[in-house]
Amino acid sequence: TGKITREDYDFMREKMAWLQRLNLKEVESDVDGEYMIPPQALNGKKTLIKCVLPDKLEVIGRGAFGGTSLTGSVLLPEGLRYVSGFNNTKITNVLFPNSLEEIGGGMGDDMYGGNTGGTGEGAFGCCSSLMAEISLPQGLRKIGSGAFYRSAIKGNLVLPHNLESIGEQAFAECSGLTGSLVIPDKIEVILYETFRSCGFTGTLTLPKG
Repeated sequence: TGKITREDYDFMREKMAWLQRLNLKEVESDVDGEYMIPPQALNGKKTLIKCVLPDKLEVIGRGAFGGTSLTGSVLLPEGLRYVSGFNNTKITNVLFPNSLEEIGGGMGDDMYGGNTGGTGEGAFGCCSSLMAEISLPQGLRKIGSGAFYRSAIKGNLVLPHNLESIGEQAFAECSGLTGSLVIPDKIEVILYETFRSCGFTGTLTLPKG
């Protein structure tokens, strides 16, 4: 319980050498006036295998858990509107809340990326254990660049009807995706190589006009 700040995440990342499990369920993660896990919060913490996220959470910044050993299913709390930061982890499934508006992209693609270095991988890029059929919430408006790049997601991909933009390489090299693909009517932007080397075998339906 209590509050946790950006400095607390820095301490856990740099000083807690054997940190394996973290329960933030009842913690207020207050960063810059938002309920946020900041960019790069626990990035590269190889010992970390499990984290229960705060009940009150609006943002998970880019690279927050990137390169950790997180495994199993990730339950994102209701109220979360932006998610990134699980790239290069061992997670096996992710459950998205109805409140989600944006899945973050790679470096320079969004406002919660921070000023740190790192790769251009998006929220769930290179998650080779994420062998699940994902269910995206209908309120989702943006999928950033490289969001699922080289991840192991599989089965049908149903894009939400409120989706407005998909960044470059968002689903590139997701060979486990199959079936048909329907592009929603509200889509305004699909950038280059978004679906490169996917496994779709059915029809492609584009918006009218």
